[in-house]
Formats: sequence, C-alpha cells, structure tokens
Amino acid sequence: MKNMHKKPWFGFTEDKVFGEVMSNKEFCKHVLQGILPELAIEDIYFPHKQEEINDPEHYSQKDVRLDILVEDYNHNLYNIGVQTTNTDDIARRMRYYAAKADQRYTLKKGSTYRSLKNVYIIFLCTFTQTEKTPIRNKYLTINSNDQTDVLQDGLTKIIINSNGIPNGDETKTLLNLVKLMKNLPVSGDTYFDIAQNRIKEINSDEKWRDMIMDYETKLLEREQDAEEKGLKRGIEKGIQQGIEQGILQGKKEGKEKERITGIKKLIGALKDFGGTDQQILERLEQDYGDSFSKEQLEEFLREG
Repeated sequence: MKNMHKKPWFGFTEDKVFGEVMSNKEFCKHVLQGILPELAIEDIYFPHKQEEINDPEHYSQKDVRLDILVEDYNHNLYNIGVQTTNTDDIARRMRYYAAKADQRYTLKKGSTYRSLKNVYIIFLCTFTQTEKTPIRNKYLTINSNDQTDVLQDGLTKIIINSNGIPNGDETKTLLNLVKLMKNLPVSGDTYFDIAQNRIKEINSDEKWRDMIMDYETKLLEREQDAEEKGLKRGIEKGIQQGIEQGILQGKKEGKEKERITGIKKLIGALKDFGGTDQQILERLEQDYGDSFSKEQLEEFLREG
C-alpha cells in the first residue's frame, strides 16, 4: 500500500532551505563564480538571507524581500533569488529589485554617482520561459542602434533556467547548480557535497521541518488573503462601475424618452395644422434623422 503520510522533501529552491544553504559563505562564492565566470571574485562578505528592503516614509511602496544579498571585496552587490512561479513579470520584477537595492545600499549621502556599486540581480528560475531558453541569460543595457555599445550603468541581470537548454559554454559549477535546483544528486564537487549534506540535515530535523511548514503555511495564507482582497476590490469596483453605468444609461434612456415624447407632440401639432404624413415624415427626417432611423420615425408617426 502506498504511504499516504510520506513527508515532503524540502529541496534547494524552497525559500528557507535556499537561504540557509546559500548563507554558507564559501558555497555562495563558489556558486557566484560559476554563474559569473567573467568576473574574478576575490572574496565575499558573509551573505544576508531574507533581507527585507522597505521605505518607512513611503508605506504605499511595495516592499522587497531579497533571498540572498551579498557583497564582494570589490564592493559589487549581488541579489540572488529563486523564482518558482512564472508570473510573467520577471523583467519588471528585476528592475524593481535593482531600484530598491540602489535606494538602500549602493550610494551613501554625499557621494557622487561614480560611487554607485555594480549591482547583479540573479534569478534562479525553475520554470521554462520558452522552449529554446538557454540555461543562462545575461542582460545588459545596450544601444539599440549599435549592439556593441553597452551603457556602463553598472547593472547586470542574470536569469538561470533550470529547465533551459545548455549551449556548451556553461561552467561545471553552473551545471551542478542546475542539478541541485532539480533535486538531482551532484558528485565530484566538495562545495556541493556540503550543500547537499546541509539539505539532508534540514530535512531530518523536525524543528527545521516545522519551521518551514509554518513559513509556507503563512505564505499561502498571505497569498490567499491577497487574492481575497483583490477579488473583493474587483467586485466592489465592478459594482461601482455597474452603478455608474446604470446611472449613465438611465440618464441616456431618460433623455431619449423625453425626445420621443417631444417628437410625438410635434407630430400631433403638425397634424393639427393639416400636414400630411409624407410632409411630417420629411420634417422628422430633417430634424431627427441623425438620431433615429426612418423606420423608427415612421413608427412614431403611426403612434402620433
């Protein structure tokens, strides 16, 4: 009989597990270097996990929770996060994350813009964007008229697709990272051995499991609450729009009814003065032909 009470496995891409594993300084540096082989990352400061960026002076602004925030010894700033759901807004999400990072971390008061730190926004995605999506995509600000002209704004966006297609230039570390994202075993790499052992420890620790379950439950409740509030706002907005449309329609129908009454009075007056049906119809077409069809005017004439 199938075990219906089998405990779920919390893999690398689960928020709490990801934060715990990536907070290992050496493993984090190893992963960063594998994602960005074009950089010579000398060393990094200890990573900050679940870092929240909010602006207490602007409560209406959306807060950002960075999964892992880390700075290297050359003062480059890296935000590494996991995206497990395709909400079709990843580009704008990255833009907002970069803006919030700049707001909080990259420029001190009194400094010039030359002092802005380089920022790397790195998203590890477990969903497929397109059928031909490569494992690694790097985005820079490029002149649309000259693809070789890169705007030196210090912002780099990296998307790692665990279901992407390899193109042959990925580092071994990056390919191992993709395996870890898929919960596949990784061998031959000491750093990944440490990461996999930590994941096993977390899954075998009841306190950790309870904490993760509680965290995910709260996330789900928050999402459901947001959906309910959004639905309620949508209903309220729909009702309000319906009321407004009803009022407008009522006014329109009221005005139309008044015009029809006026037309019928005009028909009665013209008949009293001896006008023929043909003469009256011609007069109605001249005065009201833009608003009513000939058939409608003939009907008014018969009723009048």
